[in-house]
This record gives sequence, C-alpha cells and structure tokens, in this order.
Amino acid sequence: MTTNITSTDELWNFPCDYSVKVFGKTCDELHTTVCTIVEQHTDKIHPDSITIKQSSKGGYVSITLKIIATSRVQLDCINQDLQDCKLVAYVL
Repeated sequence: MTTNITSTDELWNFPCDYSVKVFGKTCDELHTTVCTIVEQHTDKIHPDSITIKQSSKGGYVSITLKIIATSRVQLDCINQDLQDCKLVAYVL
C-alpha cells in the first residue's frame, strides 16, 4: 500500500492543540520573553496553559506552552522567533 502525501500540512488537522517546549538557563526574563514571542503569533496565553519545570540542579528551566495552532506557517514563525532569542537554548 502506497500513500502519497504532497505536503506536511496534510499531516496536521488545523486548528489543533499544540505544545511549544522551550529550554533555557534559569533567569527572571525567560518566562516573560517566551510568552511575549509566542503571543505575537497567537492569542494571549492563559496562565493555566503554561508549565514551568526547573532542572534538578536549578541551572536550567523548561517552559511548555499549550496553544491552539492554526497553520504550519504560524508554527514555523513561532519556532524561528524562539530560536532567534538569545535566552532560549533549545526549542522542541
């Protein structure tokens, strides 16, 4: 059986729930900066949609934001803007 998929957009069913996960060194402005970047491409993020976890030694933090993704272009823009941020070490 062969399945032809012409684009990755066909794998997504927009709008859909999507989690943006970011890692960075622990600092006061990381949370605010990450939320600001994501909110440039989405609606305001409700505090209940944000999960923050410290690393075991406290040097790093992961921030997960649950959003409703509306397109692949939107996700690509969020990803690129987060990668361009000097406070962000990794984006998943």
